Amino acid sequence: MFLFHKKKKSRIVPIFFGSCLIIGIVVVFGAWYISHTVSTMNILNTDIVRNTVVKELGEGNAFLYDLVPVFLGFSEPQTYLVLFLNNTELRPGGGFIGTYATIRVDKGSIQILALDGTENLDRNAPATWHQEPPLPIQTYLGLDRWFFRDSNWSPDFRESAERALAFYTAEGGIGAEDIDGVIGITATVLEALLRVVGPVTVEGITFTDENIIETLEYQVEYGYKEQGIHITDRKKIMHPLFLAILETLKVHILSEYKTYLSLAETVSNERHLLLYHTDAQVQKILEAHDWAGRVAITTGDYLLWVDANLGALKTDVVMRRSLRYEMLGKEENRYKVRTTMTYDHTGQFDWRTSRYITYARVFVPEGSELFDVSGTLKSGSKITREMVERGVEGGKTWFGTMFSIEPQQVKKLSFTYVLPESVVRDSIYSLVVQKQLGSIDHALTLDLDFATLLQSADPPEEQEEWYDGVYRYTTDLREDRSFVITL
Repeated sequence: MFLFHKKKKSRIVPIFFGSCLIIGIVVVFGAWYISHTVSTMNILNTDIVRNTVVKELGEGNAFLYDLVPVFLGFSEPQTYLVLFLNNTELRPGGGFIGTYATIRVDKGSIQILALDGTENLDRNAPATWHQEPPLPIQTYLGLDRWFFRDSNWSPDFRESAERALAFYTAEGGIGAEDIDGVIGITATVLEALLRVVGPVTVEGITFTDENIIETLEYQVEYGYKEQGIHITDRKKIMHPLFLAILETLKVHILSEYKTYLSLAETVSNERHLLLYHTDAQVQKILEAHDWAGRVAITTGDYLLWVDANLGALKTDVVMRRSLRYEMLGKEENRYKVRTTMTYDHTGQFDWRTSRYITYARVFVPEGSELFDVSGTLKSGSKITREMVERGVEGGKTWFGTMFSIEPQQVKKLSFTYVLPESVVRDSIYSLVVQKQLGSIDHALTLDLDFATLLQSADPPEEQEEWYDGVYRYTTDLREDRSFVITL
């Protein structure tokens, strides 16, 4: 049987993630221990820091020896733009950028240069700043200028991070010229953190893992008015909140470090922690270990479904998704396939959720050709091929269209297309299915009819499905998934 071995990730990987999360003033995992040890020893020499890292991490993780001191600012001070990605309002780059922070790290010491709502930065953008936004943003958000808050339109975090940094600089962001990297952290990380540290009370408000996102959203939309806070200061509560979480973490980090390491590994694998660095060598390491949120470079079949919540409030919190991928046969030696997303809207019309309005795109192998689309508009009219936009990005072809789902409604949107011949090489078919940055673990079902007897598959089907020409497999998209089938 042909075996596909997925590269195992080191157990020490979360320690590196910890250093990145501390920069985002959210988590202080294992790297905080390293920086704390070094700081208390008053060690400022990078070589000695590296030796300390070697002692803590072991000889088997040599690639981290240079990386950790860089990120913690021991080689030289580092400045990071931290994007707080609200994935209850899903966007291609992980979630709506409602808040940002600019952080300076010098030998493990953190200074917050700025922490504010993106609307304040965009409101003060120079009149000369005029970047034309993607057509869906123009059409459905009514904007003729592309602002920082909407900059993460690419599903590839490096692309979105570079654009966010360019917009932040053009709009006059604090410390923009000194920024060394961009870190994306979704709302899911905050929930996971409070499951570990417990409730945190700030300014008379108690935040728990179950209410932190909803409470913050209410505070910045309505609560600030009730408290007589000016609209430009409506997100100020986030500063003391994150400091309170950080202080709580420092109390428990040494005694419960294994819990934090496990949490770091989870949020990174599930694409809720996203990293970009302007240093090409550092970025190369991030990408090599799949910490950079990149769209995968593939030679076989590929699938990535991307939703952009446009004007649907925070409705992603009540959306349940299920992705199905089917192989329908061959046409002139090219496989015809159908990708279907089922949307189950479990919510209602209220202050937080509404009808779900998404610009949905499916990213597929470059050279794929659209055959048909199936779905209906809010009016009940059918979506036609002429309504589907097409493009090429990151070495992938994409098809996209607007789609809406009413509360308590279940609807499907399907794209049928023909793959290029190159998805099968030497009788081996490979498929990479990536999850959207910031998305939750929606279901994934494969029903691939090759019309020829399968020799092997990894992962294997259930035994009762063997000995035919169809590969059937059901899993989830909690993480990216890879499949290899020998024909």
